[in-house]
Amino acid sequence: MNVINWLLINFGNAVAWLWGGLKAVLAALWAGLDALLNPLLSRLLAILNPICTVIADGVYFVLGPLPPWLGLALISAATGVVMLVIFRYTSNQAAIGRARDDITANLLALKIFKDELGLALRCLARVLSALLRLQWHMLRPVLIMLLPMLLLLGQMGARYQWRPLRPGEQTLIKIHLSPPQVDLREAAIEPCAGLVVEAGPVPGGGQLVWRVRGGLPGRYKLRFNLAGQTLEKELTVGDGLQRVSAQRLGSRWTSQVVHPTEPLLPAGSPAQAIEVLYGSVDSWVYGANWWVLHFFVVSMAVALLLKPVFKVRF
Repeated sequence: MNVINWLLINFGNAVAWLWGGLKAVLAALWAGLDALLNPLLSRLLAILNPICTVIADGVYFVLGPLPPWLGLALISAATGVVMLVIFRYTSNQAAIGRARDDITANLLALKIFKDELGLALRCLARVLSALLRLQWHMLRPVLIMLLPMLLLLGQMGARYQWRPLRPGEQTLIKIHLSPPQVDLREAAIEPCAGLVVEAGPVPGGGQLVWRVRGGLPGRYKLRFNLAGQTLEKELTVGDGLQRVSAQRLGSRWTSQVVHPTEPLLPAGSPAQAIEVLYGSVDSWVYGANWWVLHFFVVSMAVALLLKPVFKVRF
């Protein structure tokens, strides 16, 4: 029993050590990739996000009379069709077809000749080789679709992830400071019809926090006077499905993907981010986090159903 316990403990320690090492390696790889990509993608997203926001505002204006769940379904279905067309014309369909045929043929041979070990092993090796070729041929269209998909998801998240601040509803506004200390005498929110400031700013943890309450419905530009600078943040007050920008951030491209509807904070700003704590959209279909699941389910289902029509293999 002692030997078994010793083996189990050391096996667990070895697994934990390997997992920790793998996470450290992946984190280092991501940090290097992020540092390499950020200068390019940050500038690119700063150009593309305003264009996508205007287009998305137009699309949601057209979909406005429809129930939100139906608008989500239509966008998801249209995305499935567009992805199918892009995949059709950016992938090597002949090579994908050959790889899939090789997989099918060798799986069948593996089943027929399962009692012949040498032949079975060769068939298994051919299956693995065909799988690798298939993934390689699918990589190019996936990379081509990656940026447009991120832009689309960012715009959808601004409508489905958060809801507007309701009139009379209480929440917090946070400024994450770049210099850790800011003179509170120089920190203030300018008066705005969409907002009633109840308390603040309260410092702590490298932040300034205001307790506020929603005012008149509408879309506003909040102005913050901070360390001799004036910073702006979009505020949405009202109800229903509207564009909501929960944060305005600095120049990280990952942040621009998640919060794409406002321009970056200026270089040298005393704030790293300005955040309004909006409530989440409450729905099992188009609500916070659920909309992503339904988007991928509907878009992939449409793509699979229409695959024979467009003569696509993947």
